Amino acid sequence: MPSIDPGTILPNLIFGVLVVSAGIPIVIYRRVLFKSTVRNLQGLSRGSSRAVARLSSPFWVGAVGVAAIVIGLFMIAGALVGVFQFAA
Repeated sequence: MPSIDPGTILPNLIFGVLVVSAGIPIVIYRRVLFKSTVRNLQGLSRGSSRAVARLSSPFWVGAVGVAAIVIGLFMIAGALVGVFQFAA
């Protein structure tokens, strides 16, 4: 396994925690986020608002939240592996 640069440990840990903490509310409030996105698009264009409402759903907003959580967990895991390699 290649060694992880010690200079990336702290940024991975900080941004990993931030991404996970941003992903959790996205998953929890996916319906509200989707409805507010469609409602805000109505102010710009009725046609685009209808297209977004028809082609997407709150499921995809939740999928983005889950993806953010997974990416954040990978970042945290990379930071922890770097810490253990640095300590050894």
